[in-house]
Amino acid sequence: MNENDLSNLILRKILAVNTVNRAPGVYVNRNRSIYAIGIKIEGKTTYDDGYSTVVADANHLVLYRPGAKYSYALEKGKCVMIEFEGEEETNPMRLSGFALGEAAAQDVIKTALSMADLWDMKKPNYTLKCKSLFYRILYKAASTTESQYVSKKTRDVLLPALEYMHKNYSDVSISNDSLAALCGVSTVYFRKLFTAAYGIPPMRYLKNVRINKAKELLIGDADSISAISENTGFGSVYAFSKAFKAETGVSPSGYVK
Repeated sequence: MNENDLSNLILRKILAVNTVNRAPGVYVNRNRSIYAIGIKIEGKTTYDDGYSTVVADANHLVLYRPGAKYSYALEKGKCVMIEFEGEEETNPMRLSGFALGEAAAQDVIKTALSMADLWDMKKPNYTLKCKSLFYRILYKAASTTESQYVSKKTRDVLLPALEYMHKNYSDVSISNDSLAALCGVSTVYFRKLFTAAYGIPPMRYLKNVRINKAKELLIGDADSISAISENTGFGSVYAFSKAFKAETGVSPSGYVK
């Protein structure tokens, strides 16, 4: 599991949204009981969870996980703490920090303060609105994190290939050559650039897109396994079943059950 992959984080229930002004000093938390996201409005806090140092300030938010043990040096400053019940595929029981660009940081702070006001006022449907703001904060953090690993120049070059794979995964003729042509670069350079940016070769990335789409289609009852294999670009039930089992450990029919 990538501990900075916020797409794995599921919100179950927001428990509290608090604006905190704690006195400066050094503190210890020996066993955090629930998830939280901390958005620093002003000042700075430095955390040490035994694995790494995580900084919280106006340009860095922090995800706290259940079971995490950490100490922190707190400077004077205001913070919004969103305490919630959540779930991840695997909980590493540690803290994660997320750097925010200037525009994203301003948006996150504004969103967090709005969320705190909504929580305090408790007007009708405030929990639904708070949930939408919670995911807005996560989206901003995740988007900024992705841009840290993939430069804008690289993303711009690869964007035609990414869009084509996600929109046309049923096209059995997709190849490194055709994707490279869409990006206007050589096939060798395309494969090298894509693998460096996303950690896996283009065809492996496409296979993941197809498998994930197949999982979604298998949940429903609109299509047969034969139709799903065709609609996800595998070409045959045999090829689909073989690829699906290699990826998930179960056959498509077993996944449905």
